[in-house]
Amino acid sequence: MNKIQRLLCMGIMVVFAICLLLLPTPTYAHAFLQQSSPSDNEVLTKSPAQVTLQFNESIQPAFHSVQVINSAGDRVDLDDVHIAEDRPSVLEVNVKPDLPDGNYVIVWKAVSGDGHPIEGTLQFQMGNNESENPLPSTKTTSSYFPGLDLITIRWLLYLSIAFFMGILSFYLFMYPANPKGNFLLPQRSRRLLWTSYFGIALSILLSLPLQTTIDARIGWSKVWSTVWLGQMIHTSFGTVWMVQLVLIILVGGTLIVVHRNHLSSRFRKNGAFVALLLGFGILLSKAFIGHAPTTEHQVISILMDFVHLSAVSIWLGSLLALAAILPGEASLPTYRPDRKKVYFSVIRTFSRWGTILVALLIVSGIYASFQHVPTVYALFHTLYGQILLMKSGLLLIMIGLAAFNLFRGKQMNKELNRSIWSELSVGVVVLVLSAVLSNIPTGLSSPGPIHQSHKLDNGYRISLGVSPNITGNNTFEVNIHNAAGQEFTDVQQIKLTLTSLDMDMGKYEIIIPITPSTPLRKEDLISIAGRWNAQVHVLTHSLESWDTTFTFRVGTE
Repeated sequence: MNKIQRLLCMGIMVVFAICLLLLPTPTYAHAFLQQSSPSDNEVLTKSPAQVTLQFNESIQPAFHSVQVINSAGDRVDLDDVHIAEDRPSVLEVNVKPDLPDGNYVIVWKAVSGDGHPIEGTLQFQMGNNESENPLPSTKTTSSYFPGLDLITIRWLLYLSIAFFMGILSFYLFMYPANPKGNFLLPQRSRRLLWTSYFGIALSILLSLPLQTTIDARIGWSKVWSTVWLGQMIHTSFGTVWMVQLVLIILVGGTLIVVHRNHLSSRFRKNGAFVALLLGFGILLSKAFIGHAPTTEHQVISILMDFVHLSAVSIWLGSLLALAAILPGEASLPTYRPDRKKVYFSVIRTFSRWGTILVALLIVSGIYASFQHVPTVYALFHTLYGQILLMKSGLLLIMIGLAAFNLFRGKQMNKELNRSIWSELSVGVVVLVLSAVLSNIPTGLSSPGPIHQSHKLDNGYRISLGVSPNITGNNTFEVNIHNAAGQEFTDVQQIKLTLTSLDMDMGKYEIIIPITPSTPLRKEDLISIAGRWNAQVHVLTHSLESWDTTFTFRVGTE
């Protein structure tokens, strides 16, 4: 790296730092309702002045609503829903005074910090009105499957930035300088670069109204109102969008420099280097929205997501360069043996880069999988896990094709166009699956039944099972075995103490009934999703006391 490139790197790092300051603060988890006042199914004797909903994280400052509806279908709230002052995770709405006895439903909608819409219903009752018909069961949901518009626009972004980053990386790091040492892109490469650039710009421009249709739950025909778009600008997604808009404008300026023939070759090459760094900036900003910022270790997750996006982008884009640019590259030697020699030299250089990119892709992918798919059950029984398996299978096919190309490249028999196009085609499908994965609830929403076991110091083993392990009613079952593996039944009392790790809710105790010849289990309630501790206290008939603590994650569906 020369002195000018080092200075350019420092300048771009300053721009990145400013962009990072403008980007939104990462959230801690997918938003879910933690508690409400009135609480679900609560029976009140005094009319509430307002309804309060508290979520586990800050919600977006737009596109939320709370309606309180009586059994006749009439609204009894004052239509003044707002986020509580100095409490960005709390929604409030005032209700009419002196509500008559009867059943009421709270219908709420909000947008979590990662941009996913969530909604649900709660119910409460005024007075002890037994004559009214019971209201339907309440529910909370964050399920969302992306529509064709979202998949198309996100896929266009991934595909365009992959081709953009790959073509620049190809000429900067993989393709040797031509005999004259000029950094002058041929016409086909320029067209591909500009096409990729306009694909990135179009997808970024459309992403704001697209996200507005999702969050506001409106159609494309209504989204162009300045009211809706103005609200979207003030969300975390809007902040990221404005940063991306600045970056794409800067990228356009550097591309103009790259394509100025009258400028020096060194200047054009430095312009391409800056364009590549700005492309990394767009990928970094993309990592700030979606699933990565919602994990417990946000900084590492965002970094890993950025590495994953960068690796797959350069890999796929370089494949396009190998398939569409390299065979007809004007600066290749005209003498066929020399041309063949340079061609396979580039193939070998790409293979070395490809090995590094695949390693980064695997490491970052495995990390993300552990963050978003907590159990084997979630891997096979949730939509997120199933699509992740499909994506992993296609990546394995790509790695197999890459190994084949590497082997063929060493033999230097004939060009590899067909196999490279095959590898690239599989990669394009991978990008479609990536667009879907980034916009559906992760496997954390449904970790499935848990069964954990701890060995005590005396050799005895205590096991805890929770099924179906979702908010609402669950079956808690405790099993105890001695050091020989035999079931231990000489138990006087078993007490579970549940504690939420996501918020201060106090402790909730469950006493497991002890009945001869029956399993040690009980049906009881888990009030919210998220991480929980369950302390198991066992008291034997000989007055020995055993304690152990289990940690598990509760899903929403």
